[in-house]
Amino acid sequence: MKITALNHRVVSVPVQYPVISSVRHNSQIVFVILDVLTSEGISGISYAQAFNIHGAKAIKSCLNYLEGIVIGEDPRDIEKIWRKNWETMKLLGLQGLPMFALSMVDIALWDIFGKSVNLPVCRLLRGTPGAFDSYQSDGLWLVSALEAAKQAEEFAIMGFSSMKMRLGRKYMKEDIQVVAEIRKAVGENVEILADVNQGWIAEQAMNMEKHLLAAGIGWLEEPIEAENMEGHSRLSDKMQVRIATGENLYGVRPFQHFLQMNAASVYTPDLQRIGGITGWIRINSLMEQYHILSGIHLFPEFAVHLFPIIKYPVKLEWMGWAGALFKEPLKCEEGVVKTPDRPGFGFAWDEERIAQYQIE
Repeated sequence: MKITALNHRVVSVPVQYPVISSVRHNSQIVFVILDVLTSEGISGISYAQAFNIHGAKAIKSCLNYLEGIVIGEDPRDIEKIWRKNWETMKLLGLQGLPMFALSMVDIALWDIFGKSVNLPVCRLLRGTPGAFDSYQSDGLWLVSALEAAKQAEEFAIMGFSSMKMRLGRKYMKEDIQVVAEIRKAVGENVEILADVNQGWIAEQAMNMEKHLLAAGIGWLEEPIEAENMEGHSRLSDKMQVRIATGENLYGVRPFQHFLQMNAASVYTPDLQRIGGITGWIRINSLMEQYHILSGIHLFPEFAVHLFPIIKYPVKLEWMGWAGALFKEPLKCEEGVVKTPDRPGFGFAWDEERIAQYQIE
């Protein structure tokens, strides 16, 4: 079996809850979707967030570059291809959009491997399909206290026992009010997580801590700039609230440095920033060696195959943005997500829907 082509498209998918955070405002999610084609007719699929059309065009350009590197390779030689692409991308930089493209190719190769042996990806990784508790992440953006409380109550009624809210409003008193109103809306038995999306400095996080503790916030995610390892380490040392990070770290080495510095209690690596499944395998080994809680940032269709392998897991992050792209979307019922027991990742594109959303 040989790789014969990389086909890619850009789609823009509307969302139910407009994204309003410290780093972005979007009512549509722009994805680049990828098909890796082979000589035996087996294809692998993956997707990545591009954030806007300009990012999407850059990712497509990187994929065009990688196509010339991987054509003719056996797609099952995943480690070989990963290393080859890694070396190829060094001059472009192993951060940012080149890493997105490398990760997309890797994820699609794992899909091919699973399909070629008629096994789900989790079994290739020596895991077993399972059912995983999740936290609702689609919603509770930087909206009013009234709207946040309404959404939180709806999520609790849907069966979520955990949900993530966003912080980072212009005035701290507004964040304090929203935290209190969400807790009031869902009661004491629902876990609330908080994500600042890099919107504060360390002093703001520490000033907010007593309000977070009063509301029983489960963790505080990316309170400061993602690359500020020393700042995260300081907050982890000074604060009682658990610090979470990882979604904006690139590759494997930064995770090792953060772990050595005791810079967080929870890590949520992002598959499109770490080199796909192959990069994640390396990071997961680090998390296990350090006995640290971890999960996956977004990508539930892929994450649900990785959770069976995580020794110290947090709940799975539920974000259904990409569901509209698939014939049989991954489902979250009563806050629980199940691994599809189908070959590869177990998903196929819904071409009619994609035609509606395609912009490039």
